[in-house]
Parts: sequence; C-alpha cells; structure tokens
Amino acid sequence: MKIIISPAKSFKKNEGIDTYNLLFPEKTKILVDKLKKYTMNEIGNLNRTNDKLTEKAYYDYQEFDFNNLNNPAIFAYDGLVFKQFNKDDFDDLEYLNDHVYIISALYGLLKPLTAIADYRLYFDNSDMNLYKFWGKDLYDELFKNDELVINLASKEYTKTIRPFLGKNDRFISLNFKDDKDGKLRSYTAWMKQARGEMLKTIIQKKIEDPDDIKKLIVNNYKYDPYNSTESEYVFIRSHS
Repeated sequence: MKIIISPAKSFKKNEGIDTYNLLFPEKTKILVDKLKKYTMNEIGNLNRTNDKLTEKAYYDYQEFDFNNLNNPAIFAYDGLVFKQFNKDDFDDLEYLNDHVYIISALYGLLKPLTAIADYRLYFDNSDMNLYKFWGKDLYDELFKNDELVINLASKEYTKTIRPFLGKNDRFISLNFKDDKDGKLRSYTAWMKQARGEMLKTIIQKKIEDPDDIKKLIVNNYKYDPYNSTESEYVFIRSHS
C-alpha cells in the first residue's frame, strides 16, 4: 500500500537523517535550468507571490545545486499536513520511506527521505503546463507494483494521477468533513491537519488493509459508511 500527499509552500531544515537521490533528476534539471533563466519579476508572475516570497523563490533557483541536496522531503516541508508529525514519531524510517510519496511540481514524486532543496512551483501556474510535462511518469512510478494507493493529496496534485487510472487500479481517496448543524463541510485547515494525522497513524500502525483504515479515529473524525464509496472514504466529525 502506498500513500500520496501534497507538498507545502514553506520549508524547515532537518539534519542527521540519511537521504536518497531524486526519482526524476533529469526532468527536474530541465525545470530548474529553465527557471534559472527567469527574471525575478517572471518568477513572481509565475507563482503569483508577493515581493518577499518572489525574492526567496528567485534566489532558491539561482543557487540550486544538485550536488548539495540534503534535506529529507517529508521533514523539509513545513505546512499544516507536515506539522502533525516529526521524525521522532516514526520508529521505522525505512517503512515510512517505502510507503509514502509526496507529489511535487518540481520533483515529480518524492519519497519521504528523498533529499530536496527549497523551491516554489505550482502545477496551477501562469506559464508552464506541468501536467503535460510530467505526463504519465508519476502514475507509472506509483502503480509500478500494482499496489493499493491511498490518496491524501489535494485535487491540484491528484490531477497528476487520476486521468491515467485504469479499471483495475485500486485508488482510494480519504476525505474529512465536519458536521455543523446537519450540514457537511470541508474546512481546509482542519482537513490538512487530519491528513497529516491520518498519515502518521497509518504508518505508525503499519496498516496495509483498507478496512483497517475505516476503524481509525483521527482528530475525532470517524469513518461514515453512508457517505462513503469504494473509492472514497469519508470521515466525519460532529460538532453537536
């Protein structure tokens, strides 16, 4: 069983963890070489960022060094999903590395311990069609062993996989909704926190059977069979 998650826009530094090489170094180099030629203004327009974030992204690309990648991906990202765990939460880093992929517009697919550098690039950008650039590569890597894939990624990143799914592919999305006054809604921040907590719990318990995922209660979200399907498990938290 594999789990996919989205990346984050912010980063933190981690040291003292053995890392692995990129899965798609040639294609990442094509993108980095192109982005190094962008002006600071073009980087800002590409990512639709403010001056401070634009400047950081510009210099991240100018100083990008493939020979100096040492930050393990899953502990390098610093968004809400990734704030739900740290390296001390996992007593088997190799198991973690073998069961999770992070989808990235720059790197393609990352294993948790793949070494990366800071960057900013979205699939939903103003200049490059990165869905076309990556094509079927990410799907092929993810399903090379015909394993079940648990989707904890956002729609933007799931679009790299979903168009290529065949009838025999096992792909289950986990969704988190809150029941307020009888109405079900998804709240972005809470959903991201639940995704991170779910990832941590699945890896800690080394769950391989999707039926065991249904038994989990994460941040008070419980599996709801009425709103779920074979390809989407919905977890609901009541506020009554």
